[in-house]
Amino acid sequence: MTAILTRPAWTTDLELEIFEKLLDKYAPHIPKKRCLRQATPTLEPRSPETDEERENFYRFRVAGAAHDLFIVQVCAKIIDSFADPELQLFLSRQIGDDGAHAQNTRLRAQAISGYDPIEDIQKQVQKHWDYMGDLPIRNWQGFLAFELHYELHIVALLFINNRTSKINDPDSAKFAAERILPDEAVHRLGVVDWWQHKFDQASPAEKEDLIAQVIKADEEGQRRRNPYLRDHWQLSQKAIGIEIDDLPVLYDAWRREVLSYFLDIPISRLPKLVSVND
Repeated sequence: MTAILTRPAWTTDLELEIFEKLLDKYAPHIPKKRCLRQATPTLEPRSPETDEERENFYRFRVAGAAHDLFIVQVCAKIIDSFADPELQLFLSRQIGDDGAHAQNTRLRAQAISGYDPIEDIQKQVQKHWDYMGDLPIRNWQGFLAFELHYELHIVALLFINNRTSKINDPDSAKFAAERILPDEAVHRLGVVDWWQHKFDQASPAEKEDLIAQVIKADEEGQRRRNPYLRDHWQLSQKAIGIEIDDLPVLYDAWRREVLSYFLDIPISRLPKLVSVND
């Protein structure tokens, strides 16, 4: 298999480098005090204190569990559609990891609220299905778009959460640092590896066709995700106090960087993409 030599390997260090570049360009006032990969960040957020804060944090935790459970459901539905055993093994890990993430978040929401949030979680999962429709399980292009949107395009938000959040649950933060962040890095790198194996084997003409297919599916995913993203960012601001004023421009710029890397073309060659504000 011929390796792609026109760009560096996708790593968590490269993610940080790209984000710092975007931050300098679009939001230099956002503090560079915490790092997505840092296990014990300085200036720890405080726990929710009032009834309103606990309610908002509960809703935020339910949304997080629903995000992970939706990933589990999508991967479980499509895993036998692929004949590639390496991809099946990767997806089986993704299912197990995100199932564990969702379960831990469910238990933390239960500890905060005093009751099992599983019904609230499933209602939110259904909203993901309502937004995304059959795109994640329609074909490999739709599934790749799903992986991009649920694993890679959200990284800018993860950085913003980590750097600007003011409220958190210590047990949730500990689990995130020790388990979720490393697992999610593996997932992102796995998606990159799957795509590169497919892309590397294509002829130049085939690559042009693949690029068009991926952009088309990713654009559909963005249009479908926009209402959810805007609502979720508002909830995140209420629940954990993150700064969201610069999120739209950072999200759009980060997504362009991801697609430029994935498709091995300059950002200037990308078509005008759907914005999160569209």
